[in-house]
Amino acid sequence: MASKPYSALKIAFKYARYCLTSKTHFSVHAPLVFGFCENVIANIRTPVYQSIELERKKFKTSKQILNFTDYGKNGTTISKKVSDIAKRSLKSPKYARLISRSVAYLNAKMVLELGTSLGITTAYVAQNKGVNVLSLEGDKSVAALAKQAWNNAGITTIEQVIGNFDETLLGVLQANRFDFIYIDGNHKLEPTLRYFEQCLANTKSTCVIVFDDIHYSREMEQAWQQIKNDPTIKCTIDLFFLGFVFINYKITPKHYVLRF
Repeated sequence: MASKPYSALKIAFKYARYCLTSKTHFSVHAPLVFGFCENVIANIRTPVYQSIELERKKFKTSKQILNFTDYGKNGTTISKKVSDIAKRSLKSPKYARLISRSVAYLNAKMVLELGTSLGITTAYVAQNKGVNVLSLEGDKSVAALAKQAWNNAGITTIEQVIGNFDETLLGVLQANRFDFIYIDGNHKLEPTLRYFEQCLANTKSTCVIVFDDIHYSREMEQAWQQIKNDPTIKCTIDLFFLGFVFINYKITPKHYVLRF
């Protein structure tokens, strides 16, 4: 039986402990990782895109009721207000900017996102010049809302693939060579590990895989631990709400828990 998400109180307790025990980027000695931390994690100069934030505001105040299929819940059809989806699912500007900065600093050209949701983080990533973004979303109604938001913000460079990740992911990975992958989809142990293994098996060059909500539940923490323990993984960065995995980089092996 799948474990339930941690309560808000438990996540707050875990986050407080993370704040007390995590290190600053000055504790990092590996040059490549230090450069990443200094230019990405510690960088507060990235702009907030007002056109994208206007779309976020629209979503958070929308009274529209959306019927959508949640493949993370065994394909159950769910009815929710768009505002509730936005408040629960959208990454804050702080984290959307972080992911966008990561793509820019790593000079990533092919970006894959698993879990478009309403597309705000996707839009931030697409602001980087010369970046091709392919975003996978399970439900066509959710994908349509995201695409409308991108159009409103003047963004036309994002490609969408709609359908169950179990049916779409492998083909997408085999047809493209991604150098940055953001996984924000099914928050369960087995699918998360399967997505990771499929990404790993189809990555021929250096790549960074970012996992969302690595402390969301016991299953996600187990998945994160197993990813860290994979013998091919030499370096990870735990930022509590996001976990970064460096693939095929020549880095001194270490797993960091850094403050953000």
